[in-house]
This record gives sequence, C-alpha cells and structure tokens, in this order.
Amino acid sequence: MSIERLGGAYIPVCDCCGEELATEYDFYDALAAVRAAGWRNVKRGSEWMTYCPDCYNEIHGAAADFTGVGR
Repeated sequence: MSIERLGGAYIPVCDCCGEELATEYDFYDALAAVRAAGWRNVKRGSEWMTYCPDCYNEIHGAAADFTGVGR
C-alpha cells in the first residue's frame, strides 16, 4: 500500500524502495505531501502504486517526465 495507515496516522511509502515521508494525521494531507515531494501515483490494474522520483525514473525512464508535452 502506498499510504500506510497506522491507527490515526498515515505514512506515505515508496512502493519500490520503501522510502517514507513524514507521518500525517489526515489522508488528504498525506496525499498532498506525496505530490509536494514530487512523488508519482501510478495506477496498475486496480491498484495505485506510489513512487519516489528516483524509483519512478528508474522504472519509467526520465523521458516519462515529458509525456504529453507538445501535444
């Protein structure tokens, strides 16, 4: 799971390397922290995966940052 829930706390975790962001106490604050840190959410089938920037670029390639540019 990309944002782990522990009691009333939410911890964003990279699904590739396991890096964690700071604990938040609201799901939407945790989601905002993921976006603010430049992490990416990717839907794989019916499951959402969350990747830190390094893992995202390793898996999808740096060129993925330019998807849709120039259209």
